[in-house]
Amino acid sequence: MNSAGRMPVHSAPDYYARGLALWPRLVPLRPVRVRSDPHRIAALIARRTNLSYQAILALLGAPDDPSDTARLDH
Repeated sequence: MNSAGRMPVHSAPDYYARGLALWPRLVPLRPVRVRSDPHRIAALIARRTNLSYQAILALLGAPDDPSDTARLDH
């Protein structure tokens, strides 16, 4: 709890930053294009690596089920 007595607000994980940390040569991926959607990021990375889509999601720390991912409609 914070000083105001409310529960802390948790922001959505930054899957784009995680992707760049794991695959630094993927700088051309634009955050606006993928919008912190781990499934879009995994699809783009899967085109450039030999890893499976599911393995990339696991490395990003994203849930396998798209309904478990926070929706960020910007």
